[in-house]
Amino acid sequence: MRIYIIAILIVICSCEQDNKNDTNFHVEEIESNLDSSIVEGGVDSVESIIEKEASIGLAEPVSEGVVSDELEDVDWADYEESQTRDFSFVILISTKSYKVALNRAKDASKKLGYPLDLRGLHPNEEIGLSLSKKECEEEVCGGGLDYPIYLPRSDWGEEKYVSVEYSNGYKGFTKGYYIVIVASGEKGDPIVDEALTESRRFYKDAYAKTCGVWVGCGC
Repeated sequence: MRIYIIAILIVICSCEQDNKNDTNFHVEEIESNLDSSIVEGGVDSVESIIEKEASIGLAEPVSEGVVSDELEDVDWADYEESQTRDFSFVILISTKSYKVALNRAKDASKKLGYPLDLRGLHPNEEIGLSLSKKECEEEVCGGGLDYPIYLPRSDWGEEKYVSVEYSNGYKGFTKGYYIVIVASGEKGDPIVDEALTESRRFYKDAYAKTCGVWVGCGC
């Protein structure tokens, strides 16, 4: 559900930014063409000029509720399906302990020669794992998102790596577990089979699992 909320926020932010950009451009255009029209009490403000233009049809005011109306027209079931792809993950261990998972990840990185890529995630009591507060508020999807946030690994790179992820972010995974992933790719990607074969030389119980992953954020 948190992932879907993020997507909604992105749509809203995008719409609001477009409105701001349009308004800013219009304000700059008016300012550039002003002849410093003097009226009683001083120079007309840009805002009052926009209001006057709107009254005679030169400027179209932004109606309140436009964003919410657009969201109401979205078929969220279709949108969710269009923004979800099947990804396969090579998993070495699932554990309730972040420390155990991190130790296995470091060990796997040395044995397999895959880079350790934790994505800056750290344990969080509320949601299991989270990106840093700075990333949530300033970087992820343009910033402005509330901390904590966990985004499941999807197309952060279809390659071999070692990472600790949280099972709640993956549809069909048993909830509440830290999982050590050593490779991922879209379903059918040969890199998944390669990584699984290499992993089983050191970890006999390594396995691959496929699930639908939300990729709508595109961050």
